[in-house]
Amino acid sequence: MKIVVISFTCLALFTCRSADLANWPRDLPARQYFVAVYEADEINQEVQSREAYLQWILSFYAGTVVAPTGWNEMQLAVVESAPADRKVELEEQLFLLGRQIAAEWAKENAGRVIDSRMLGVWGSVLQLVVGADQQHAAIQLISSDVSGLLQNQLNSSEINDLRYEERLGLQLFGDF
Repeated sequence: MKIVVISFTCLALFTCRSADLANWPRDLPARQYFVAVYEADEINQEVQSREAYLQWILSFYAGTVVAPTGWNEMQLAVVESAPADRKVELEEQLFLLGRQIAAEWAKENAGRVIDSRMLGVWGSVLQLVVGADQQHAAIQLISSDVSGLLQNQLNSSEINDLRYEERLGLQLFGDF
């Protein structure tokens, strides 16, 4: 019974967002970019409607009940913490990175190479880096890893806390 209630609630929240598709938010990458990515993936089209795909894009940027911090909020926090002379460049890098991640993550679970676990790792990394040099290094590493995943040159199991802790000198979760 509990599963039915949770499923119904998620479905209700998901369908409430359908009106958002008609009024695509201006602060997101162009809707047409995501439509083109969707249309280029015939395998995903067989298991996911375009509307469902675009709904997940909106969820990526706005957040969800389960993951309330979306890309927009995370990007804003990272840019605000940057030195003034790096804000514009950082915002552009995060905009392009978010677009690339969202386009893959929004696909049906079975056919995507970027999953929610990776979003959690990357979000933690981006929120924990300190200073312009470490921010730059983190974005470059995440961008490289996203490209590696999309080109099947990196295994999804390689995206883990230890990878980023070692390469960036971070301690993501410590003894937690």
